[in-house]
Amino acid sequence: MRKQKLINALLYAVEHGDRIGRTKLLKFIFFVDLIYYNQRGTTLCGTTYIRMPKGPAEAAAFQLTSESNAYFDVKAPTADARTGRRAPGGSFRRSTYESYEYRPRSKADLTIFTPYERVLLWSVLQWMKFKKVDQISDISHYFRLWKEFSDGEDIPLEYFRLNRRERMYLEQSGLHADGFERAFCTEILPLSTEVAGALHPLNPERIAAVEEVLDRFIAAYPLPDLEIFYDAYLAWDDAYRSMLRHNPSRAPGLAAEGCDALCLVSHVVATHMVPAVYREEQLQEFCDTAERRFNAERDAITRDSPPPDCDGEVLALVDMAMRISRDLACSESPAGRR
Repeated sequence: MRKQKLINALLYAVEHGDRIGRTKLLKFIFFVDLIYYNQRGTTLCGTTYIRMPKGPAEAAAFQLTSESNAYFDVKAPTADARTGRRAPGGSFRRSTYESYEYRPRSKADLTIFTPYERVLLWSVLQWMKFKKVDQISDISHYFRLWKEFSDGEDIPLEYFRLNRRERMYLEQSGLHADGFERAFCTEILPLSTEVAGALHPLNPERIAAVEEVLDRFIAAYPLPDLEIFYDAYLAWDDAYRSMLRHNPSRAPGLAAEGCDALCLVSHVVATHMVPAVYREEQLQEFCDTAERRFNAERDAITRDSPPPDCDGEVLALVDMAMRISRDLACSESPAGRR
């Protein structure tokens, strides 16, 4: 799936990038993956990054953009343009990747991306449109993942995790890759994989330990900045706590859905896409739809997967304990939680 996302992200950039050249294409994939890694702990498109003179390049993207293939017709620069040659008057013409030209052989399939992933692709491409190639390359040279390696060396993906200074620099450069969503997703996603692989039913101690994590996130939720998503977030929290007791195998899917919705809203808010790109009512409708969906998932979980050997009275007590835990976490908020 990641290879398909890489191909379709490149196709999307070629379709909407206003005659985008090779260096910008490679930087597009890099910055999408850099932001995504710092929110999810994994990349969206690439798997192998190599340190190149103009910045990090994803190996498969480097190959796909070098010559015609099943996805693109590629017009490469002439040998003279690649190596540089004397221009009239004796000045030396610089070598540049921008002389590559691309024509897609098919349209990008955006249905393989989640709503947040589509917003991320759009925002990175818009950020690049009015920047020169050298400026974008210079930004990519700031990070340890480029500074600490030599040309041709593989860059371990763990270097994509930015430190505080690097995150601040990225924000100052106009891209968003930090915040509550980063802490939430990088803890909830691996935790959910672990929960799904545990024996069912989870013992009370394990459930209590996971609920401590959930309570901590509720207490840290960034009101009023993300007030618009708060009800949807609490609906997700309800569904997740129900899942712990009824069907932990659904944890990874529910966690991924919650992360994607949270990241979309947070990205739109942090990058000030309202009202220039999103109308306030559009964003509110997205949040309302997410809340309804999470409530429906909670109801489906409790309906379809009742805990073994539990009568109605026990279920009522379990449900009450879950809500007490959640309500206590809400009451601890310094921002006045509902």
